[in-house]
Amino acid sequence: MSASVKDKVLLERNPSSGYSGIEEHSGPWHSFLEYSTCLVFPVLFGLNVHWATSRLYELELLWLVALAIPLGAVGGDLVSGVVHWAADTYCSEKTPVVGPSLVKPFRMHHIYPRDICRHNLVETVGNVCILAVPVLGLCLYLMWIMPQSGWLAFTVVCVALVTVATVATNQFHKWAHQEHPSTVARWLQRTRLVLEPAHHQLHHTEPFNKHYCITNGWLNPLLNKIQFFRRLEATLTFVGIETAKAKDKRLSRTTTAE
Repeated sequence: MSASVKDKVLLERNPSSGYSGIEEHSGPWHSFLEYSTCLVFPVLFGLNVHWATSRLYELELLWLVALAIPLGAVGGDLVSGVVHWAADTYCSEKTPVVGPSLVKPFRMHHIYPRDICRHNLVETVGNVCILAVPVLGLCLYLMWIMPQSGWLAFTVVCVALVTVATVATNQFHKWAHQEHPSTVARWLQRTRLVLEPAHHQLHHTEPFNKHYCITNGWLNPLLNKIQFFRRLEATLTFVGIETAKAKDKRLSRTTTAE
Protein backbone atom coordinates (compact mmCIF):
# COMPACT_ATOMS: atom_id res chain seq x y z
CA MET A 1 0.00 0.00 0.00
CA SER A 2 1.46 3.37 -1.00
CA ALA A 3 2.07 6.12 1.55
CA SER A 4 -0.70 8.30 0.10
CA VAL A 5 -3.23 5.46 0.31
CA LYS A 6 -2.16 4.68 3.88
CA ASP A 7 -2.56 8.33 4.82
CA LYS A 8 -6.03 8.37 3.31
CA VAL A 9 -7.08 5.25 5.25
CA LEU A 10 -5.75 6.66 8.52
CA LEU A 11 -7.50 9.97 7.85
CA GLU A 12 -10.83 8.26 7.22
CA ARG A 13 -10.51 6.32 10.49
CA ASN A 14 -9.86 9.47 12.46
CA PRO A 15 -13.09 10.91 13.92
CA SER A 16 -11.62 14.42 13.90
CA SER A 17 -11.48 14.17 10.09
CA GLY A 18 -15.23 13.75 9.92
CA TYR A 19 -15.05 10.08 8.91
CA SER A 20 -16.14 7.24 11.20
CA GLY A 21 -14.10 4.60 9.40
CA ILE A 22 -17.18 2.36 9.58
CA GLU A 23 -18.89 1.14 6.45
CA GLU A 24 -22.61 0.64 7.01
CA HIS A 25 -24.85 -0.98 4.41
CA SER A 26 -28.61 -1.31 4.16
CA GLY A 27 -30.26 -4.63 4.92
CA PRO A 28 -31.43 -6.80 1.99
CA TRP A 29 -35.05 -5.54 2.01
CA HIS A 30 -34.13 -1.87 2.39
CA SER A 31 -31.41 -2.22 -0.24
CA PHE A 32 -33.95 -3.75 -2.63
CA LEU A 33 -36.30 -0.81 -2.04
CA GLU A 34 -33.47 1.68 -2.63
CA TYR A 35 -32.34 0.14 -5.91
CA SER A 36 -35.82 -0.54 -7.26
CA THR A 37 -37.19 2.92 -6.47
CA CYS A 38 -34.07 4.56 -7.91
CA LEU A 39 -34.94 2.82 -11.18
CA VAL A 40 -38.69 3.54 -11.00
CA PHE A 41 -38.38 7.18 -9.92
CA PRO A 42 -37.12 8.67 -13.24
CA VAL A 43 -39.79 6.72 -15.15
CA LEU A 44 -42.63 8.03 -12.98
CA PHE A 45 -41.14 11.53 -13.01
CA GLY A 46 -40.95 11.54 -16.80
CA LEU A 47 -44.50 10.21 -17.20
CA ASN A 48 -45.92 12.80 -14.81
CA VAL A 49 -44.11 15.72 -16.42
CA HIS A 50 -44.98 14.57 -19.95
CA TRP A 51 -48.65 13.98 -19.19
CA ALA A 52 -49.09 17.19 -17.18
CA THR A 53 -47.22 19.48 -19.58
CA SER A 54 -49.09 17.98 -22.54
CA ARG A 55 -52.34 18.87 -20.82
CA LEU A 56 -51.12 22.40 -20.09
CA TYR A 57 -50.10 22.77 -23.73
CA GLU A 58 -53.57 21.71 -24.89
CA LEU A 59 -55.11 24.32 -22.59
CA GLU A 60 -52.61 26.97 -23.73
CA LEU A 61 -51.26 27.15 -20.17
CA LEU A 62 -47.75 25.86 -20.84
CA TRP A 63 -46.36 29.17 -19.54
CA LEU A 64 -47.24 27.92 -16.03
CA VAL A 65 -44.20 25.62 -16.24
CA ALA A 66 -42.02 28.74 -15.90
CA LEU A 67 -43.75 29.39 -12.57
CA ALA A 68 -43.55 25.75 -11.49
CA ILE A 69 -39.75 25.58 -11.79
CA PRO A 70 -38.89 28.11 -9.02
CA LEU A 71 -41.80 26.79 -6.93
CA GLY A 72 -40.33 23.30 -7.25
CA ALA A 73 -36.86 24.49 -6.22
CA VAL A 74 -38.19 26.38 -3.19
CA GLY A 75 -40.59 23.56 -2.31
CA GLY A 76 -37.77 21.03 -2.42
CA ASP A 77 -35.68 23.23 -0.13
CA LEU A 78 -38.58 23.50 2.34
CA VAL A 79 -39.22 19.74 2.31
CA SER A 80 -35.52 19.05 2.90
CA GLY A 81 -35.52 21.49 5.83
CA VAL A 82 -38.62 20.04 7.48
CA VAL A 83 -37.40 16.44 7.12
CA HIS A 84 -33.92 17.39 8.35
CA TRP A 85 -35.31 19.29 11.34
CA ALA A 86 -37.72 16.47 12.22
CA ALA A 87 -34.97 13.84 12.08
CA ASP A 88 -32.67 16.00 14.21
CA THR A 89 -35.36 16.89 16.75
CA TYR A 90 -37.83 14.03 17.19
CA CYS A 91 -37.88 10.27 17.74
CA SER A 92 -34.77 8.14 18.25
CA GLU A 93 -32.64 5.68 16.34
CA LYS A 94 -34.81 2.88 17.78
CA THR A 95 -38.10 4.32 16.54
CA PRO A 96 -39.74 1.71 14.26
CA VAL A 97 -39.33 2.27 10.50
CA VAL A 98 -38.05 5.89 10.57
CA GLY A 99 -35.43 5.35 13.29
CA PRO A 100 -32.85 3.25 11.42
CA SER A 101 -33.53 4.70 7.96
CA LEU A 102 -34.03 8.41 8.71
CA VAL A 103 -33.19 9.46 12.27
CA LYS A 104 -29.94 7.52 12.66
CA PRO A 105 -28.31 8.72 9.40
CA PHE A 106 -29.02 12.38 10.20
CA ARG A 107 -27.73 12.15 13.77
CA MET A 108 -24.64 10.16 12.84
CA HIS A 109 -24.00 12.78 10.17
CA HIS A 110 -23.52 15.41 12.87
CA ILE A 111 -20.79 13.29 14.43
CA TYR A 112 -19.17 12.12 11.20
CA PRO A 113 -20.23 14.63 8.53
CA ARG A 114 -17.91 13.30 5.83
CA ASP A 115 -19.21 9.73 5.88
CA ILE A 116 -21.76 10.83 3.29
CA CYS A 117 -18.87 11.36 0.86
CA ARG A 118 -18.28 7.60 0.79
CA HIS A 119 -21.84 6.70 -0.27
CA ASN A 120 -22.57 5.63 -3.82
CA LEU A 121 -25.44 7.19 -5.77
CA VAL A 122 -28.07 4.69 -4.60
CA GLU A 123 -27.02 4.97 -0.95
CA THR A 124 -27.10 8.75 -1.31
CA VAL A 125 -30.54 9.20 -2.88
CA GLY A 126 -32.24 5.85 -2.27
CA ASN A 127 -34.09 6.73 0.94
CA VAL A 128 -35.69 9.76 -0.70
CA CYS A 129 -36.65 7.74 -3.79
CA ILE A 130 -38.51 5.32 -1.50
CA LEU A 131 -40.66 8.23 -0.32
CA ALA A 132 -40.94 9.99 -3.69
CA VAL A 133 -42.14 7.03 -5.76
CA PRO A 134 -45.53 6.66 -3.98
CA VAL A 135 -46.10 10.42 -4.29
CA LEU A 136 -45.47 10.32 -8.04
CA GLY A 137 -47.61 7.20 -8.32
CA LEU A 138 -50.50 9.06 -6.69
CA CYS A 139 -50.00 12.03 -9.03
CA LEU A 140 -50.11 9.74 -12.04
CA TYR A 141 -53.33 8.15 -10.79
CA LEU A 142 -54.96 11.55 -10.26
CA MET A 143 -53.96 12.63 -13.76
CA TRP A 144 -55.54 9.45 -15.09
CA ILE A 145 -58.91 9.95 -13.34
CA MET A 146 -59.03 13.73 -13.91
CA PRO A 147 -57.27 14.26 -17.25
CA GLN A 148 -59.14 17.48 -18.08
CA SER A 149 -58.04 19.50 -15.04
CA GLY A 150 -55.55 22.24 -15.86
CA TRP A 151 -54.95 23.11 -12.24
CA LEU A 152 -54.24 19.47 -11.42
CA ALA A 153 -51.76 19.36 -14.30
CA PHE A 154 -49.99 22.46 -12.93
CA THR A 155 -49.98 20.98 -9.41
CA VAL A 156 -48.53 17.72 -10.71
CA VAL A 157 -45.71 19.57 -12.47
CA CYS A 158 -44.95 21.43 -9.22
CA VAL A 159 -45.03 18.24 -7.14
CA ALA A 160 -42.87 16.38 -9.66
CA LEU A 161 -40.28 19.17 -9.54
CA VAL A 162 -40.37 19.17 -5.74
CA THR A 163 -39.72 15.42 -5.71
CA VAL A 164 -36.79 15.65 -8.13
CA ALA A 165 -35.28 18.52 -6.11
CA THR A 166 -35.76 16.52 -2.91
CA VAL A 167 -34.26 13.36 -4.41
CA ALA A 168 -31.24 15.39 -5.58
CA THR A 169 -30.87 17.02 -2.16
CA ASN A 170 -28.54 14.44 -0.62
CA GLN A 171 -26.30 14.60 -3.68
CA PHE A 172 -26.08 18.37 -3.23
CA HIS A 173 -25.52 17.75 0.47
CA LYS A 174 -22.74 15.29 -0.36
CA TRP A 175 -21.05 17.83 -2.64
CA ALA A 176 -21.14 20.38 0.21
CA HIS A 177 -19.01 18.03 2.33
CA GLN A 178 -16.58 16.87 -0.35
CA GLU A 179 -13.10 18.34 -0.26
CA HIS A 180 -12.78 18.23 -4.05
CA PRO A 181 -16.20 18.25 -5.74
CA SER A 182 -16.39 18.19 -9.51
CA THR A 183 -16.07 21.32 -11.64
CA VAL A 184 -19.81 21.24 -12.37
CA ALA A 185 -20.64 20.88 -8.68
CA ARG A 186 -18.40 23.83 -7.77
CA TRP A 187 -20.06 25.99 -10.45
CA LEU A 188 -23.54 25.10 -9.18
CA GLN A 189 -22.42 25.92 -5.64
CA ARG A 190 -20.94 29.28 -6.66
CA THR A 191 -24.16 30.23 -8.42
CA ARG A 192 -26.13 29.10 -5.32
CA LEU A 193 -28.30 26.82 -7.43
CA VAL A 194 -27.36 24.05 -4.99
CA LEU A 195 -26.20 23.98 -1.38
CA GLU A 196 -23.00 25.97 -0.87
CA PRO A 197 -20.42 24.50 1.61
CA ALA A 198 -19.81 27.64 3.71
CA HIS A 199 -23.55 28.19 3.99
CA HIS A 200 -24.14 24.61 5.11
CA GLN A 201 -21.26 24.75 7.59
CA LEU A 202 -23.41 27.08 9.69
CA HIS A 203 -25.67 24.12 10.40
CA HIS A 204 -22.67 22.16 11.67
CA THR A 205 -21.72 24.99 14.04
CA GLU A 206 -23.03 25.22 17.61
CA PRO A 207 -25.82 25.34 18.67
CA PHE A 208 -26.65 23.24 15.56
CA ASN A 209 -30.24 24.53 15.38
CA LYS A 210 -30.42 26.53 12.15
CA HIS A 211 -29.87 26.22 8.39
CA TYR A 212 -31.81 22.95 8.13
CA CYS A 213 -32.66 23.39 4.43
CA ILE A 214 -30.10 21.51 2.35
CA THR A 215 -31.32 21.51 -1.26
CA ASN A 216 -30.09 25.00 -2.11
CA GLY A 217 -30.46 26.73 1.27
CA TRP A 218 -32.47 29.62 -0.18
CA LEU A 219 -35.05 29.50 2.61
CA ASN A 220 -32.63 29.33 5.53
CA PRO A 221 -32.24 33.11 6.13
CA LEU A 222 -36.01 33.63 6.14
CA LEU A 223 -36.81 30.59 8.30
CA ASN A 224 -34.07 31.56 10.77
CA LYS A 225 -35.34 35.13 10.98
CA ILE A 226 -38.95 34.16 11.72
CA GLN A 227 -37.79 31.31 14.01
CA PHE A 228 -39.93 28.93 11.98
CA PHE A 229 -38.64 25.69 13.46
CA ARG A 230 -38.54 26.95 17.06
CA ARG A 231 -42.16 28.11 16.72
CA LEU A 232 -43.09 24.78 15.17
CA GLU A 233 -41.47 22.96 18.11
CA ALA A 234 -43.39 25.17 20.55
CA THR A 235 -46.65 24.39 18.75
CA LEU A 236 -46.01 20.65 18.83
CA THR A 237 -45.01 20.83 22.50
CA PHE A 238 -48.30 22.63 23.21
CA VAL A 239 -50.24 19.69 21.74
CA GLY A 240 -48.15 17.19 23.68
CA ILE A 241 -45.42 16.18 21.22
CA GLU A 242 -42.02 16.43 22.93
CA THR A 243 -38.65 16.86 21.30
CA ALA A 244 -36.18 14.02 21.79
CA LYS A 245 -34.07 16.21 24.11
CA ALA A 246 -37.05 17.22 26.24
CA LYS A 247 -38.16 13.60 26.50
CA ASP A 248 -34.67 12.46 27.53
CA LYS A 249 -34.49 15.17 30.21
CA ARG A 250 -37.91 14.20 31.56
CA LEU A 251 -37.01 10.52 31.68
CA SER A 252 -33.70 11.37 33.34
CA ARG A 253 -35.46 13.38 36.06
CA THR A 254 -37.98 10.58 36.59
CA THR A 255 -35.19 7.98 36.92
CA THR A 256 -33.26 10.19 39.36
CA ALA A 257 -36.39 10.78 41.48
CA GLU A 258 -36.99 7.04 41.73
